[in-house]
Amino acid sequence: MGNRVVRYLIGCVLLSAMPLQEGLAWGPTGHRIVGHIAEMNLDPEILKTIRKKFNINHLANVANWADAIKKSKHKPDVLHYTNIAVGHRTYDQQRDCPRKRCVTEKIKEYESLLIDPKSSPRTRKEAFKFLIHLVADVHQPMHLGYEKDRGGNEIAVFFGGKPTNLHRVWDRDLISLKGKTQLQFARQLNRSISPGNKKQWAGGTSDDWSNESRALVLDYGYRLQFSKERELSLNYIREGRKIVEERLQRAGIRLADMLHRLLKN
Repeated sequence: MGNRVVRYLIGCVLLSAMPLQEGLAWGPTGHRIVGHIAEMNLDPEILKTIRKKFNINHLANVANWADAIKKSKHKPDVLHYTNIAVGHRTYDQQRDCPRKRCVTEKIKEYESLLIDPKSSPRTRKEAFKFLIHLVADVHQPMHLGYEKDRGGNEIAVFFGGKPTNLHRVWDRDLISLKGKTQLQFARQLNRSISPGNKKQWAGGTSDDWSNESRALVLDYGYRLQFSKERELSLNYIREGRKIVEERLQRAGIRLADMLHRLLKN
């Protein structure tokens, strides 16, 4: 058996040994970056409202709460991804999420719970924390990937000479802090967003954001490029990083816009 085949099989074995939860959401770094960017774009009055109503000083501090709660005994019935049917590029609720458990529909549900005057303080706070997390998740292209490979979780690749899977690459590996802290990197990303882009990106619905991610995963994410064997090429990584950075930016701007709309009163 050739070295190429042996190396690939070893990668598959190591991949199968990885914990399943590793590839189910943006990594902790990505979620915190989105939280930082959103906070940088919030009006001071909205920040005061968040501190007063939810006792939350920084969005990044609760950005990964929705992942942590998945390990609890009474984990919520919410998925952090949406499976659009094979052969389709755009989301259809009746076809793709009939039980309304997917990230696209859960964002709508938590928006409603956050502004519902009948919601208890605890329900509103949990809805707020879910939104911080899920708005980021719907911007991760692999969260709109194929069900058959679990959004790239079952596609073995090598990144930097190490075995991994395609979902994890987009969750974590393509986020390069370049020696900066998470906050410094978020500030850099925020500074590079033009006023025109902020205006253009604000608004939209979870359906719109899902369709954006779906287009990116089909047109780029799954179109793998290798330098050798299953090693992702430098070109794929370079272009992937550009996409990931813009998705983090868009998620932060849209999360801030959503919170302005939901909490302005």
